[in-house]
Amino acid sequence: MKKTDPRLEIVRQNLRVAFALKKTSAAEVSKKAGLGINTLGTFVNGNGSISYTNLLRVCDELQIPIGILHISGSVTPGRLELQGAFDKLTADQLADLLLEMKHLQLKKA
Repeated sequence: MKKTDPRLEIVRQNLRVAFALKKTSAAEVSKKAGLGINTLGTFVNGNGSISYTNLLRVCDELQIPIGILHISGSVTPGRLELQGAFDKLTADQLADLLLEMKHLQLKKA
């Protein structure tokens, strides 16, 4: 039996969660991403592989950053919403927000 890289299992699990949250299926996302209809489903079910380019297309369709797929349990409604909010901020706005959060944390301590 072929041993699967545990990091790929995390990606597969996060994709399954993303499909559920977005109320879609692997076949639907495959189609919209311009992949063969079974490409993504085969990968998610552990029976195949997917190129990084195609995984980027999948993430574009799901509107999720590819990096979030590599962290166990990272695909949640709150984290996706927060990521979307962060994406809208400029680098300066994000830096200001982080400083404000650090300041609040220091006040609380």
